[in-house]
Amino acid sequence: MSAIIEAYTTEQPFEFASCYHAFQQQETDATGTVVIHHGKVKYPGKQVVAFSHVVLSPLIADPDAALTEVGRKAANQCDLHQVFIAHRLGVVGRGDDVLLVIASAATRKQAFAGCAWIVDEIKRENIIQLIERT
Repeated sequence: MSAIIEAYTTEQPFEFASCYHAFQQQETDATGTVVIHHGKVKYPGKQVVAFSHVVLSPLIADPDAALTEVGRKAANQCDLHQVFIAHRLGVVGRGDDVLLVIASAATRKQAFAGCAWIVDEIKRENIIQLIERT
């Protein structure tokens, strides 16, 4: 069985509930666990403590393809059933949503490992860079 992978970037806020609902519509009874990482812009900042917003910029020509590949690698490594990744681009405010990763698998171990690997890979900032601004 091949994993379902959906990954994209957007300058618009994503609607968490509708993303999760669409994800659930594609699940089967072979899934035992769904893990969600819902990343937000936290305050204070790392580089600029009192920042007003962040700018999220792609570092490569096709960030959607790169995010899809991250999802595909995680699915292969962790035997995931399905992966969803949505990453914001552009100007994003403090406390706003920035990253949504949903991963499903037969077991907790697989789903948690896959979701964590995806988030860690994205946080390396090889695909999208986060810059804090005043």
